[in-house]
Amino acid sequence: MTVTERGRQLLGLRPDEGRTVGLFFLHNFLLGVGTILVYVAANVLLLENNPERNLPLAYGVAALTMLAVGRAYAHFEHHWLLQKLVVRVLLAAVAVTGVLGVLVATGHSVAAAVAIMTGYRVVYMLTSLEFWGVSAVVFDVRQSRRLFGIISAGDMPAKALGAVLAIFIHTNAELPWLLATAFGAYLAALLVLQATLGAHEVTAAPTPRPARTAAVAPGLRRWFGESRLVQAMCLSLLGLATVTTGVEYLFFVNVKHRFHDEAAIMRYVGTVLVCTFILALIFKLIFSQRTLDRLGVRRMLLVLPVALLLALPLYAGLDHGDISLMLRYFCGLYLGLEVLRRAVFDPVYLLLFQPLSPPERLQAHTLAKGLYEPLGLGLGGALLFGLHTLPGGQSWVPFGWMALVMVGVLLLLARTYRQYVAELQHALGQRFTSGEDEATSAFETPTEALPPPASPAELRQLIHSLRDKANRAAATRHLLRLGNAVLPAVADLLSTDADHALVRRVALVCGRLRTAASRQLLVALARQPNLFRREAALRALRLFGVVPQEVPLFQALVHDELQLAQQLLHGQATAAPELATCLDYELMRTQQRVFALLGQIYPPQLIADAQRGVAHAARERQANALEMLDNSIARPTYQGLQALLAVAPPAEKERTFDQLLGPLLAPPPIVETIVERGETAFSDWTVRAALDRWQPTAATVAGLSPHLRSPSPLVRESAFAILARLATQQPTLYQYVNTAHQTLDTLRMSHEATTSHISAAERVAVLQQTALFAETPENVLSSIVPIMKEVSFADGHQIFAKGDLGSSLFILYEGGVGIFNGEQRLATFSKGDFFGELALLDAEPRSAAAVAQGVVTAFRLDQEDFYDVMEERPEVLRNIMKVLCQRLRRQNEAVLGS
Repeated sequence: MTVTERGRQLLGLRPDEGRTVGLFFLHNFLLGVGTILVYVAANVLLLENNPERNLPLAYGVAALTMLAVGRAYAHFEHHWLLQKLVVRVLLAAVAVTGVLGVLVATGHSVAAAVAIMTGYRVVYMLTSLEFWGVSAVVFDVRQSRRLFGIISAGDMPAKALGAVLAIFIHTNAELPWLLATAFGAYLAALLVLQATLGAHEVTAAPTPRPARTAAVAPGLRRWFGESRLVQAMCLSLLGLATVTTGVEYLFFVNVKHRFHDEAAIMRYVGTVLVCTFILALIFKLIFSQRTLDRLGVRRMLLVLPVALLLALPLYAGLDHGDISLMLRYFCGLYLGLEVLRRAVFDPVYLLLFQPLSPPERLQAHTLAKGLYEPLGLGLGGALLFGLHTLPGGQSWVPFGWMALVMVGVLLLLARTYRQYVAELQHALGQRFTSGEDEATSAFETPTEALPPPASPAELRQLIHSLRDKANRAAATRHLLRLGNAVLPAVADLLSTDADHALVRRVALVCGRLRTAASRQLLVALARQPNLFRREAALRALRLFGVVPQEVPLFQALVHDELQLAQQLLHGQATAAPELATCLDYELMRTQQRVFALLGQIYPPQLIADAQRGVAHAARERQANALEMLDNSIARPTYQGLQALLAVAPPAEKERTFDQLLGPLLAPPPIVETIVERGETAFSDWTVRAALDRWQPTAATVAGLSPHLRSPSPLVRESAFAILARLATQQPTLYQYVNTAHQTLDTLRMSHEATTSHISAAERVAVLQQTALFAETPENVLSSIVPIMKEVSFADGHQIFAKGDLGSSLFILYEGGVGIFNGEQRLATFSKGDFFGELALLDAEPRSAAAVAQGVVTAFRLDQEDFYDVMEERPEVLRNIMKVLCQRLRRQNEAVLGS
């Protein structure tokens, strides 16, 4: 592993994020250089004369000015594009810094010091709005979770550098040099911003969202927007800014009381600031993401107010006459607050904006930083200014009101977290809902009364009628009318029948019954080791709600699924490429089962929204879904699920699962595992791939027997190929199988009688090479093999005529086919091409005729059979729709081009 890769791994960066993070880090570094130097210059002047009065005065004037500038920013935010706005903001920061330089050079009065402090606060607010406005649009919520700590660390070394410079400031005559350096830093930041805008699309385009069911009251929307999340965030930031102002004030005033020499004051303040920024830098870069992953958003939000509430009462137990002790206390209070605020609270707090739509995100950030934080500064300044003349105003009174305010902040942040999760769910909600259960339409109300069956045999016959397309709907209605009376026959079938399609249909009937007894039958089915049956049961259980008493059972099944995923990931490390691809598909199935199980543990709508979100094409929607899961389900479960969903090397996922579940000390070879569990746990294509690489021994050859009887032609072909190989290469093992199998000759003859000259594996290859199915995994295509009917046509034979009712798709295996409209040839198809595809979706008259050009061998897929496959494997339909849309788009482009 290279040094660069190690660095990325330490910081949690992905390869494609390095340049972007570097630009933002440099941008924030340059902004930090500018703001800290202005801050130092302002404090040098303010600490010269009566800081007890002048600091609160500066806070109040700065707050009023920031409020005015914040309102101006909000105005232009609605009238200018974001790219234009952020450039103008930096230019304004440059101009303000120039004005401050003139003030420092020409005047050293209290008024000039207050003006400089005001200018610093305005510059800091503007640069913060600019930097985080761009960041909020470029990064999604998951990137923000990982990267906000890193990019916000950019100003830490800059501020540490500024604090070091402050240590060496001895006279006011040296301050203009600081302002000149700040001026240059802002100009450099402007150049970096231009590079960032050139590398990314920085726009705040609105995204469609469903209407909020619980929004801010109409009368308050002017101050908070529509989201209750923003309301809670702004009020909590107001309180936090008030307390932060109080702590900063107490620190500077007590430093002034301890040191009377200006150089000594600046050395002490500079040393504390250097320590603060270095500690914050280290934590942000190395520990911030890991701590957030370990503690979660809610706990990270509460760390700061809880720490302050624990630290503030310590003041009462100190010896107030010991000046050195008091100074150490205020120094520790200030340093701890600043480190926690900058390294822990700020990155997480800024993350909370991300579930909002981009325009709301920017508006919320402007409200928080441009209105409520200045209000908090002004409120803190007013309290300090008004109470410092009262008895205890310089000692215990500030601690009283700061503790009360912090209790309110703690409550508001707890509410903020709840609103954050609600906002994530709102971002993933469907814009349009039918208000109808997805499975309801499959079961229509019967129009005629049917007599109940008179015997268990008739019940079994009725259940088996679900196999028959013609009688399936009537049989379903009849079973639903019978209610729980059918459950004994259903339980008997589920314990004996191996037909996956029938089991799935029977499970859906149980789900539609919606009775306690039918649910218990489905829960028992979900607990079976046969994972296809588990999938059928979980699909039907979606029609029920969560039963708290059964939650531990489903949690245990989630753990089983994660253990299976761990075995598959270990197997991928040694598997051949084809088998590794099959294991990818099996991991995807495991992920889907985990989601289905979570729907029986947590609110089903929340899990369904998250599952749709992670499968969505939009990056931001995926990120919102992952973040909602991270804040809704158990952390170990989320970490395993997130590893399954992540685009990462198998070795990295393997490490994650080993950390969660403990290492597999002696994992069995994956090929033997697949052969042993067979089609009870894996798709037939995966079993075929494993059988092709299996080397049976005397101890394991008995495992071949169930595969010789498999209903899947793919598995049977591979099993009989192994048998043929044993007969020629290992006759002893062959004889063992022959002796153990009394019906082996019958099985072989049956297999040879049903085997086509085009093997099942070759049929999958034909489908894979067809554009209509090219993006569909072989594990899914294998389910189409049983419905592929091999047909042949002589030269000149009309396969179908124009106007015939279409109900079949054809895939050419050999020969050619011409498509004609009368005498006009419209197209010619050859091997691997398909035609008549629209008939799979809609039985309409053919728009042209198809004629064989030479001897033709093709595969026909009938609509009714294909509907059954799509019902079982909806990913087949998704891929077909994608290809058909691409075809239609190309045809439209050709028409427009002509």
